[in-house]
Amino acid sequence: MSLISKMLYAWHYVRRNYHEELIESCLDYKLKAKLRNKYEYHEEKLVQLSSMQVS
Repeated sequence: MSLISKMLYAWHYVRRNYHEELIESCLDYKLKAKLRNKYEYHEEKLVQLSSMQVS
């Protein structure tokens, strides 16, 4: 895995965890839905980067 790939993985990992924490503490349902979308985006990118590492 190249340095850039490692940095991208770390970025998406941090952002996914950040959004997860925000979702847990959020009371507004509309904002929670937006945060879930962002969480899912970063989760998907982590899966993609993981599959690139294996290939």
